[in-house]
Amino acid sequence: MKIKLNKENIINPIKTNAKSKKVKVQKLFFDEKEIKNSKNAFDLFEKKVTKIVSNNNDVDANSFSGELKCFLNKYTDSNETNKMNNKFVAFAERLVSLGKDSLAGIIYSFLIKANSNNPALVERFAINGLAIAKRFNDPVHIMARCENLRRIYSVAEPQSEKLLKVLYEEKRALNDISKNYQKVQNRFQTVTSEMKPIENYQIMLSAIKIQITKIIKKSNPNEAIKELKEAKVLLGKDKNGELLQEIEKLLSEMSI
Repeated sequence: MKIKLNKENIINPIKTNAKSKKVKVQKLFFDEKEIKNSKNAFDLFEKKVTKIVSNNNDVDANSFSGELKCFLNKYTDSNETNKMNNKFVAFAERLVSLGKDSLAGIIYSFLIKANSNNPALVERFAINGLAIAKRFNDPVHIMARCENLRRIYSVAEPQSEKLLKVLYEEKRALNDISKNYQKVQNRFQTVTSEMKPIENYQIMLSAIKIQITKIIKKSNPNEAIKELKEAKVLLGKDKNGELLQEIEKLLSEMSI
């Protein structure tokens, strides 16, 4: 999957504690033609980034993302996706070892998009990305990685404990976003998008609660009913008619 290079991506500035040592953020300058033509371009890129972070400095995530996109497109054009996956994963693991989990998280996001037609790889990369998001206590990216896993398990393992575990993880993240929207928004950092309006996350949370209900309604009907009632409150009267109808149908089936 080829990803279009967008040079206008925006990242929120890194916030530092006034008492802590200021970290120098270095922007990466690159030549797209050089990346396409050099066999050793990625190795040089990796060395450049590693040198910066080894000196206790930080890398501008926007330019880091831009270079990754160029490399991804280069490998895709050359039908070398497997080579790209191996190089990207090895680099991500090295960044984690150097304490730069946020950069590793960016790499895993690219890998998930680039391998969207390979559920086994998406699962592997999403699990790694989820671990990073949890270390950062980043509910937006926890939700995103859970969503990657949910889509896989909903098809491959519906009604499974594995799916249910992911649903509860996503529910906690969405609940955090819904209850602490402003705080989450203030520390949200990404190179590709901004947070959606709070109503979007409330609708998503309701949908997750409905899916949880469908799995636990026989084994734990009281909890299932509680999930449905909470989902109904989140939706109110105007947010999503189809979900409200589904809630009413499930409540009716459970004789409530």
